[in-house]
Amino acid sequence: MRFQETGLWADVRELPDALAATIEAAEGVAEAAAVLRSGGVRRIVATGNGAAYYVAHALWLASLESAAGGPPIVAVPSGLAVRDAFRWHDGDVVLAVSSSGDFRDVVEIAERAAGARPCVAVTAQPDSALARAATATVLQQVAAQRAVTHTQALCGAYACALALWARVAADRGLAALLAKAPEAAAAAVREAERWEALGAVERPHAAVAAGGGTAWAAALELALMLKEIARVPAEGVETREGATSAMFGLNDGHLMVSLDPPGDPAAEEALRLCAATGAATLRLPGAAERDARLAPIATVPAAAALSATLALAGGCDVDHPTWVDAYYATARSAP
Repeated sequence: MRFQETGLWADVRELPDALAATIEAAEGVAEAAAVLRSGGVRRIVATGNGAAYYVAHALWLASLESAAGGPPIVAVPSGLAVRDAFRWHDGDVVLAVSSSGDFRDVVEIAERAAGARPCVAVTAQPDSALARAATATVLQQVAAQRAVTHTQALCGAYACALALWARVAADRGLAALLAKAPEAAAAAVREAERWEALGAVERPHAAVAAGGGTAWAAALELALMLKEIARVPAEGVETREGATSAMFGLNDGHLMVSLDPPGDPAAEEALRLCAATGAATLRLPGAAERDARLAPIATVPAAAALSATLALAGGCDVDHPTWVDAYYATARSAP
């Protein structure tokens, strides 16, 4: 079996169209942006779990490169934001990300926000518990999800987050960049399908993924895919960390994957130092996208292809991993 025959890859092939539908519909974006840019907002607390948290993380990183204004964003895992010890400030607004709209911590954060602070939801389910608790909801389009791993949902949620920020910060350049995202995704799918180096990659004992700027969030997502699909222990880091602390544990039989474009000095240094440990090194297709703010979308096809290939080599079920029931038992809110 090849990765192209999996349900995961069928989802990836439909990703560009689902992404285009999300961007074109912009359902709820104007209303949600009005909430985020209202005069009383002093901080946006973006939260989610797993891939949804990486969307929040990517939005924070993208906001640091914004040419315009807007309130500061802090990205916080939902397991931290739901704790009583988390200190909310006057002027906080919640940006809660969950494609299912049922992740229990995110739902609890939104429900607690009622009457205390506004909450904007990004979800694919308009009738979910999260959407019902939110002040405003931005809807993403998911054409299908055959595999457990999120691909269309991940990219759609990030596109919604960028669309929101472009309006809040009045960043026309970001809006123009987002319009190119479906084209970038389609090119990334084609590139991943003809990725010749993939056939030579051996299943590693452990892996490190490194990316700079917003590609750091993409590196976190690749590490998650390697863990959840291929069952390979993996860490996602910022590029400079890849050249320093992340390479300390690398050795023969390990893999380092760079998500930075060719020619990036920091990336070249990280690849060189990691290779010196004896680890195999690889540059992920999609990383050549010039604007790293699209990296969380443009690298998903190759990340899925790599993870699925390594999963199949290890005899793993790409579409329905063994951990699924345990995850849903702890992650989903009560009906």
